[in-house]
Amino acid sequence: MKKFKLLGVVLIILSTTISTTTLAQMGATFGPLSLRAKDPGPRPNPATTIPNPVPGLNANEMALFNESLLRVSELEGTCDTCVQQPQGVAPIDPDPKNPFSPLKLINSAGMGPVFNADQCFTCHFQPTIGGSATRSNAAHIVAHRMGATNVVPSFEEPNGAFREVRFKFNRDGSRDGGVHSLFTLQGRSDAPACRLEQPDFEKEVQKRNTAFRIPLQLFGLGLIEAIQDSAIRANMNADREMKHALGIEGHPNIVPNNGTISRFGWKAQNASLTLFAGEAYNVEMGISNDLFPASRNENTDCNLSYAPFDVPRTDDVSYFNPLKIMPAWLMFTEFMRFVDAPQPAPLSSSANRGKHLFNEVGCAMCHTPSFKTPGMANPISPSDEIGAKTVALRGQTVNLYSDLLVHHMGATLADNVVQGNAGPDEFRTTPLWGLGQRLFFLHDGRTQDLMTAIQDHFSFPGFDGGDNPSKDRDSQKYGWSEANETVKRFNRLPETDKQAILNFLRSL
Repeated sequence: MKKFKLLGVVLIILSTTISTTTLAQMGATFGPLSLRAKDPGPRPNPATTIPNPVPGLNANEMALFNESLLRVSELEGTCDTCVQQPQGVAPIDPDPKNPFSPLKLINSAGMGPVFNADQCFTCHFQPTIGGSATRSNAAHIVAHRMGATNVVPSFEEPNGAFREVRFKFNRDGSRDGGVHSLFTLQGRSDAPACRLEQPDFEKEVQKRNTAFRIPLQLFGLGLIEAIQDSAIRANMNADREMKHALGIEGHPNIVPNNGTISRFGWKAQNASLTLFAGEAYNVEMGISNDLFPASRNENTDCNLSYAPFDVPRTDDVSYFNPLKIMPAWLMFTEFMRFVDAPQPAPLSSSANRGKHLFNEVGCAMCHTPSFKTPGMANPISPSDEIGAKTVALRGQTVNLYSDLLVHHMGATLADNVVQGNAGPDEFRTTPLWGLGQRLFFLHDGRTQDLMTAIQDHFSFPGFDGGDNPSKDRDSQKYGWSEANETVKRFNRLPETDKQAILNFLRSL
């Protein structure tokens, strides 16, 4: 029986989608590999690591943006008295790649007892501050900062993407899905009494109970925030017959309390930039704040900060500057709101053809090229004021290449984590803007090859998940991927047309 099932799987794959690995093995049959479409790779990084603000910000908004750059660059420690460089003092040991950040000195506080990173751009730095995962995995530095004795889990490859880990199930079999912090303060010189062990990650990996996420780019999120729910719903309902023919459905992840559309994160699990920022400070760096006031671990020997820690500062002479009164997590919100969208490269003739083919094969049915934000940048009447409070975000074309909906992707991509209305094999359509300079693809960073990322959008009932790092006992329960027909159309294209689409994607 197993032989027949395996034969059926092979036949389906050969008739619909051929992975780049398979092509390499079958070059004699299909022709010279040199003629095969190939990911051209990421474009060069810009000369500076400092990102641009949204054009047209007023003076106050620019002041907030510049201050937010300082805040996201802070190196976190455990407590106020452990800070090695006070706020407002210029770095004496600067990182030449980022003049805002001290290379070694702790200049902020409140971290721990459990955390993944000790600085915002530890995770978000490719190709600039606010980007995605870098080629050198910073987990290997964070794990041992200040003498910490953490063991780096095996899934944190030195030259792989920085991975956040979730456990899919609790010991009793009930769903978990939450982030389990990689590191603790144990061994750090700023937490000498802490004796808090890490989870047994290798055991959970062996049980296939782990699911991974890599950092998303933060560019242009204020523009995405400014898109109205009505526009998202109208786009969802457009071209219904064509989408149905392609097997594309998609639905929003709804905020339970008010019924609005949640749109941030891999599964659109965060309703707002504010929630995204507060959760990141608490979950990724262990810093309690106004939105998440409790410590993630209340070990008395490892909690060296009051809780909630990162709240408006009104009781210290060093915070008389109004910009310093705002808590860091809220400044992170302002950074995401005011940082500009990624800028595409000029289109070559091949990339320009790829842009049209991208639409023809059906990619644009999910990766919607653009939305428009309401209002006018130069309002004439009160009705023109509708839209974002920030005038620079009004009336803008947002070239995000996403419908901001979640879709069934099948076993190949499933992580078996449920978040709101997003089920175990559902993910938000990832915005493609900025893709041209990303190094790692898919939610778990499993590949650096665009062709592999495209092929992994294909899945069918009974498939075990293939190279999915998160495949588990439920892998064969998932249905068809909504991207199947589009992937089949892509695979039927001549190699020059496939190359044109890859070139177009790398222009974004």
